[in-house]
Amino acid sequence: MLEFWLIAGAMLLLSLIVIVVALLRKPKSTHDEEQGSDIYKQHLHELETDIENGLLDEAEVETTKKELQLSILNQDKTIRKQMSDSTSHKKSNAPKITAIVLLMLLPLFVVELYQRLGRPELIEQAALLEEFNNAQTEEEKAVAIEKMLARMEQRVENNPDDVDGWLMLTNSYTSLERYPEALRCVENLYRIKSNDPSIMLRYADILSMVNNGKFIGKPTELIEQAMQLEPTSESGLWLSGLAAIQRGEIKTAIDYWERLVSQFEDGSESQQQIEHYINLARRQLVETDNAANTDPVADAKLQVNVSLSEELRGQTRSDDTIFIYATAVEGPPIPLAILRKQVSDLPLQVILDDSMSMMPSNRLSQHKQVKLIARISKSGHPKPEPGDLEGIINNVKTDLNEAVNLRIDNQIQ
Repeated sequence: MLEFWLIAGAMLLLSLIVIVVALLRKPKSTHDEEQGSDIYKQHLHELETDIENGLLDEAEVETTKKELQLSILNQDKTIRKQMSDSTSHKKSNAPKITAIVLLMLLPLFVVELYQRLGRPELIEQAALLEEFNNAQTEEEKAVAIEKMLARMEQRVENNPDDVDGWLMLTNSYTSLERYPEALRCVENLYRIKSNDPSIMLRYADILSMVNNGKFIGKPTELIEQAMQLEPTSESGLWLSGLAAIQRGEIKTAIDYWERLVSQFEDGSESQQQIEHYINLARRQLVETDNAANTDPVADAKLQVNVSLSEELRGQTRSDDTIFIYATAVEGPPIPLAILRKQVSDLPLQVILDDSMSMMPSNRLSQHKQVKLIARISKSGHPKPEPGDLEGIINNVKTDLNEAVNLRIDNQIQ
């Protein structure tokens, strides 16, 4: 930022120097009077020479003298007029006054104009971004990020209706997976532009992240409102499919995603990703239909004893979050049942059952075997991250009548 103002100040100073010099420049002095006198002396000398040599008679001499005198008079009037004009110009103070006014007011005018029409906050943002790019360690990067966030927070505090500011904060906190803070920002966006489909969908998405990925309730309401306003929205179709999956409406989810996949270019990465989820949903639909034709495990409950290895205990804090959940051995990694605790609760004993399912159509009782996972999240977010501590047991039978011992003994790299 300092470099910008130094360069801008230098350019302004240079401009002022050019303008002031031009205003105060004196008119070029003329030497017409001296030059005229020399010319006339030369003519008189030539005239005397011609008389001595007998080249002119008396009549011609008189005529030539009169012409020279007349010429001298005319030239004298011209010189006097020029001297008068020059004198009046020298006496004029207008250029000096103009120069002084420019020196005093132009810098103030330029700065004020930039403050009103420019984007001065972008200068500081660029400086902070450069600081982040030059950071050598994770600690330095973290400090630079906090400075940028603090700068944006100050911006929206000064202007609570700044849509761009709230949007930048929402994106920043979401990228950092700081979902409670992202929720606060997107709520302000929704307050300002409650009829914007893209903001409705963003609001719904972040709400689900805060609620362990669940779209039931307000997130679904926001998605439905947005789809009424913009039925072909890519984000809307994607989130509508996820919400339908959680309601157990797999066919509805497939319909949404088939409408979405048709909007992408054939063979594109986005198209391939959506087709992958469509195939998973179709497989889940088949498994659900098969489960309906067989006897499910009635009222499946899993009792789990969760503990932490002594080797990893020093890497945790008492308020770190623990996610304890079960997933299908094969298929989508969506939890069949999930529970949230804290490290301070360890060691603990929990029961996972159908009431903890994220999707009514995909419960513990519909699977004969599951995978049990206990994960300590450093960030408090459900998504696994490097540095999290984890324990896993595969192929646990859902009709097991005894407790399962699940030990957290591994660090995610």
